[in-house]
Amino acid sequence: MQQHFYRRAKPPHLRLSIQEERDAPAVFALVQAERERLRKTLPWPDSVTSVEDSLRTIRQNRILFGQRKSAVYLIFWDDELAGLVSFNTIVGKEGTIGYWIASPFEGRSIAYAAVSCLIEWYAEAGAIDSFIIRCSTENERSARLAERLGFQFQDIMPNAEKIGDRCLDHRVYRLRVGAGV
Repeated sequence: MQQHFYRRAKPPHLRLSIQEERDAPAVFALVQAERERLRKTLPWPDSVTSVEDSLRTIRQNRILFGQRKSAVYLIFWDDELAGLVSFNTIVGKEGTIGYWIASPFEGRSIAYAAVSCLIEWYAEAGAIDSFIIRCSTENERSARLAERLGFQFQDIMPNAEKIGDRCLDHRVYRLRVGAGV
C-alpha cells in the first residue's frame, strides 16, 4: 500500500512526490532562499545549514514513511519545486497535516491544491479519515486555508510550539471524511 502513496499528479500543474535522496540539494536551496520567512512560523529552518542536513532529514522522513508514521511530499508546480506538504504524524487513521509554500508560489492556491490533493488521495484509499491542521494563532493564512478546505475549528492549544524565543498558541482544526462520519 505504501507504493500507492509514493507519487500523485493532479493535472495540469500539481505533482506531489515523496522526497528522494537526490532531492536534498534542491530542498536545501529552497529552504535557504526561504529561511527568513520560514523561521517566523516554523521551528526548524535554522537547523538546516547544509545539504547534508537536508539529506539526513529526507532519510529519516523515508524511514517514518515506511513505518506509516508520517509522509513528507515535495510539491511541484509546473515541474518547479514549490514547497512541501506532509502528514507530520499518522496515528491509526488520523493524520496531522503540515505544509509550506515558497514565496514565488504564494497567492496561486497551490497550498489549497496540495492539501486537498493529499486529503482526497488518502481518504479515497481509506488510509486516513480524520485530518488535523494545527497553526499558530498568528498565522491567519493557514487558518483561512483550513476553513476554506472545510475543516472545523476544535480548540486552542496554549504554548503549543516554540519559535525562536517565543511560545505560540495553536489553533486546531479537524476534518472527518468517509463512512460513519
